[in-house]
Amino acid sequence: MGAIDAVILDLFGTLVPNFSLDRFWGCVDSVADVLGAPRTGFRAEWRATFRQRMNGTLRDGEEMFVPLLRKLGVAVDGAALAEANRLRRDFMATELVPKDGAHECLVELRQRGYRLALATDCSSDTPALLDRTPLGEFFAVRAVSAELGVTKPHPAIYEHVLAGLGVAGEACVYVGDGNSEELPGAKRHGMTTVWVDNGEAQEWKDRFVPEADLAIRDLRELPALVAGR
Repeated sequence: MGAIDAVILDLFGTLVPNFSLDRFWGCVDSVADVLGAPRTGFRAEWRATFRQRMNGTLRDGEEMFVPLLRKLGVAVDGAALAEANRLRRDFMATELVPKDGAHECLVELRQRGYRLALATDCSSDTPALLDRTPLGEFFAVRAVSAELGVTKPHPAIYEHVLAGLGVAGEACVYVGDGNSEELPGAKRHGMTTVWVDNGEAQEWKDRFVPEADLAIRDLRELPALVAGR
């Protein structure tokens, strides 16, 4: 197989698109309406708790809304919490749609004998929702920020996935859209880095060109690229 034994992939912006900002904030506004919270204040509190949701300090579920409502001085209603959580989960499930070529890419990588792993910054119920998609079957090894309590580029993310794979960083290719300084973090662990260039579709954060060893625009390019290392 050569020097590369494993491929580690990011989730959002890599295997599935980054959230559309319009759809994302539309969902947040719908949740605020259900909870009886002011949209502007709820948006601000939701944005402020992003890090807590990513590192698992604030776990997904009905109770996640309670501290936000208390800050906003809004009464907590059990039925409203349940409906708000349903809206949030439905949005997440709708957004976890594989990119064109993602499934074919993973099938081919597995057929070529590469071990596959996932390294993602996400909230606590995303892995279970991912398992309902065609992508879930590929990742026995996962570094999930909400489970590890840290986000990229913290070394624990990379160390967790390398330990699970049982390989050294030099035997891995790391694939991601470059958000959260994930590519330099992977490089510091000896991995070959591949940037997924989303072009105009990279709307979640400012568009940028991160430092990486290689770049692709379509995931179907990846298996041959890895095989050539």
